Amino acid sequence: MNQPFPRTTHGFVLARDARAAGREAEFYAAAEAGRLHRVRVGVFREPVGVAGASAPERDAARYRDLVRAAGISLKAPIFTSYAAIALAGLPIVGPWPRNVHIMSRDGRGSRRGDVVRVARTADISTVQTDGLTTTTIAFSLVQLARHAPLATALVATDAALRVSRSAAAPPPLTTLAELRAEHERLLPYHGSRRVDEVLTRATTDADSPLETMSRLVVEEFGFPQPVLQHRMRLPALDRDAYLDFWWPEHEVVGEADGRGKYVSGEGGSAADAVLAEKAREDAIRLLVTGFVRWDWKEMWRRDPIRDRLVAAGLPIVRKPVHLIVR
Repeated sequence: MNQPFPRTTHGFVLARDARAAGREAEFYAAAEAGRLHRVRVGVFREPVGVAGASAPERDAARYRDLVRAAGISLKAPIFTSYAAIALAGLPIVGPWPRNVHIMSRDGRGSRRGDVVRVARTADISTVQTDGLTTTTIAFSLVQLARHAPLATALVATDAALRVSRSAAAPPPLTTLAELRAEHERLLPYHGSRRVDEVLTRATTDADSPLETMSRLVVEEFGFPQPVLQHRMRLPALDRDAYLDFWWPEHEVVGEADGRGKYVSGEGGSAADAVLAEKAREDAIRLLVTGFVRWDWKEMWRRDPIRDRLVAAGLPIVRKPVHLIVR
């Protein structure tokens, strides 16, 4: 039986370690046979699969491996933008890139291979994230907003800003005040208008990426701006619920994921959760004119959300715009 190759903390097998151990030929034979796959130059790992992982989750894992591998290959890199937010565990929509963003050592940016060097035009602060050096969350999100589509950057920003209703939840990774201050500190800079577009839409009240994306769909079609996470008393159940989207002038509710949002948590089985959600919806419907829900598939199709909101009595008050790029 072949002896396992030495591995790093993150499970990588390095060509240099195999070479130092006198196992270079064995190492490349394993790579040729598919027992090791290349993550980056000189950095390999055994093929792994996460049972039940979705395609976006697999892509996120692939990208984190790329960033960690770059942390081994490059000399003292300071990660930012996509790379820093991946290490921080923040979500995005759309595919993760095939390159990593690091800070340049001077005021010039460059691109070589899978490394994008971001020009250093101002002083930066760094933190340790997942054992690697990154720029702060606020700086990293500003850079992401420069480099990524609006929806991608907004999902990550909302996730970093989210203030949970649970006292046991960790605090947000940054605040809107910190983001705006970092943006102002760096001005003028290329891409600042893209950052403005993100910051004017960012909120602490998005409970999930689907809610962030749904908010963009609502804006795209020209519907009125909703109240987010409105707390409504449900007399029929003698409890409160939080509504993803609430249009008080039209008494219309929008729900982006169908999960119950009671003030206190509920235990029990999946069947109990379904029954609780049905009871919640019924109780809300007694108090409102229209109730609309949708899922990820319908969000990407967009039109079902528009048609249901219009049917529920919500007017289109602005000219439609195109915000989400697939």
